[in-house]
Amino acid sequence: MIPLISSLAYGPLGACQLPRTWWKVLTRNADILDDEYPDFGDGLDRRVLEVLGLDRETTLAYLRENMPSYLDFEAWILEQKGDAFWGFEQQDAIIRWNAFIRARRHRGEKIEETYTDTGLPRDAGIDSATVLNSLQDWQLFYKRDLSKLSGNIVPLVATIDFGPLGVRQLPRTWYKILLKAKGLLHPDYPDMTESGLDPRVLRALNLDIDATLNHIRENLPSYLEFEGWVLEQCGGQIPAQAVDEWNDYLCNRIHNDAKRAEIRATVGCGDISSAVVLNHIEDWHLAHQWLSM
Repeated sequence: MIPLISSLAYGPLGACQLPRTWWKVLTRNADILDDEYPDFGDGLDRRVLEVLGLDRETTLAYLRENMPSYLDFEAWILEQKGDAFWGFEQQDAIIRWNAFIRARRHRGEKIEETYTDTGLPRDAGIDSATVLNSLQDWQLFYKRDLSKLSGNIVPLVATIDFGPLGVRQLPRTWYKILLKAKGLLHPDYPDMTESGLDPRVLRALNLDIDATLNHIRENLPSYLEFEGWVLEQCGGQIPAQAVDEWNDYLCNRIHNDAKRAEIRATVGCGDISSAVVLNHIEDWHLAHQWLSM
């Protein structure tokens, strides 16, 4: 299967890429990671461990032998690092690492590869590694996994992920509706509610909710095809200010006490208020349970 936890994702320790590395190692160990993906590469996988001061072989051995949940993995990291993890030097390294991940650009052969895999037109002018890697994952999922998956799939495309249009949550909404249409979405996840993030991202784009649902359910578009349809509905230009405000809201959202208590009861985490982190670890907890079945 395609690893849909993106490099942008982070957990309570705040390090981007770390959850993706964890998930790739576990899914390869379970013999379900797509053959095209290394479980541990010399690029971002290696570098995130270096940023955290973790030994590669020791870390891989722990993951492969224990198949830990994500929170257990972070707890193990804290055991290895001790109080030094919270020191200025380590925290500054994580901040600089995250800035690098978010600003990274592809060049040359990598752009050619991702444009070919995703079907992006050559004049698209997109070189953001974040966008291109996500598009590549989503397109390969669409081509390889959607027709062969079974069971209750936890949506691992995150609220903070975005495509070429730059609208956070929109890929997750597409993904959930697509899974539900194929009878694959985990029952704990709705593909649309009256007041959740799914209808709210559509309203930010002035999209008709029923029309969007019908389009995805009836046509089962790839993500790029869906964004093309969205752009048509927006008259060729998305409402930039509304999208900026929406993205800022999503990245800084805080869960209320009731929601925090609900997620704590599910995953056993500490008193975390960030909706981004809480939603991540809830998804990863349920995905880990599915992997362990």
